[in-house]
Amino acid sequence: MATSSPMSNRQPRRYRLVDQQGQPHCELDEHFDSIEEAWAFATRWWHQQLPAGDPDAQVGLGLEVSTESGNWRTIRHPQG
Repeated sequence: MATSSPMSNRQPRRYRLVDQQGQPHCELDEHFDSIEEAWAFATRWWHQQLPAGDPDAQVGLGLEVSTESGNWRTIRHPQG
């Protein structure tokens, strides 16, 4: 008789980018499979938005991870 492992019922972690107010970013509101995927997406977006002649400009983005209860937990607060 096979028993299910508690790990098998877990939803995979998802990540999302948030704005300065900690809300899902209006232009980057996607769910990502990894932190690296989220930052790569944000980096590509930022390079398209980058003001000409200002390579040091910053944008305040934070990162959240999904929890088992279906909520979101901040793992990086917005800075910028």
